[in-house]
Amino acid sequence: MRLEEQSALVRNAVSAEYADLIVFVTELGGTTALMLLLSVLFWWSSRRRSALVISYAVAGLALMLSLKTLFALPRPPADAMLVALEDERTGYGFPSGHAFAAAVVYGGLVSAYDRTRDRRALLAAGTLVVLVSLSRVVLGVHYLGDVIVGSVLGVAFVVAMDRLTGGDPTIGFAVAFVFSVPAVVIASGTTDSLLGLGGSIGGLLGSRRLSALPELRSRLEGLVLFVVGGGFVAVVQAAESAVEAVEPLLVVLYAILVASILLAPAAVGRLEVDVLESR
Repeated sequence: MRLEEQSALVRNAVSAEYADLIVFVTELGGTTALMLLLSVLFWWSSRRRSALVISYAVAGLALMLSLKTLFALPRPPADAMLVALEDERTGYGFPSGHAFAAAVVYGGLVSAYDRTRDRRALLAAGTLVVLVSLSRVVLGVHYLGDVIVGSVLGVAFVVAMDRLTGGDPTIGFAVAFVFSVPAVVIASGTTDSLLGLGGSIGGLLGSRRLSALPELRSRLEGLVLFVVGGGFVAVVQAAESAVEAVEPLLVVLYAILVASILLAPAAVGRLEVDVLESR
């Protein structure tokens, strides 16, 4: 079912000298890169649409953790890895979380921005999903069957969330909360499960004020948003190591993280008003 023999063929087709490139590609489906992408899109483009995809990503994270734990299928053996990646040895291998996340985020963006009939957008999203999926097999942290199932589930998840939410990010974060509560129990309170719970709470709080957020008024404001919002996110992430032993604090921290992404435009808008008034 997991296509072990075919996976070996894929791994053997790529030389270890391309390891750095493969690691870079695989990070395009990682939590950090995807959240950074969605944050920048939220700050610089359509906030409602980007917030909707953020809700999909948080909900999908919780669902995927539950599925992985329930299936409890191991990753390929350590000697299958292209390079030594200690962080990739932990957790279960089926389905592939990276393949699922790439399909949810890149496919979700195509759907949320009404580009489903745009062949170039579909090709770009599909190419990214395929590259991320294959990179997981080449690295030896997943079998081919893992990534195929993960990407197919990701596409199906986007279709289902489109219908459930009706384009409303608050509903998306409510669904994420519903998924995240059992995920914390099933996954025994892992960091990712707490991220899902905290992120859904922060998203519920922040998304309720989307309609009141000011529109982006200039490129300079976009740059300020990136610096201020990105700086605050970096501070919150740096605080993670200080509170990681206390689960309730991690939930609060992740709630602040997502809420700060959504509310950063309001803070920057208020800052600009204060500067103008001081003049």
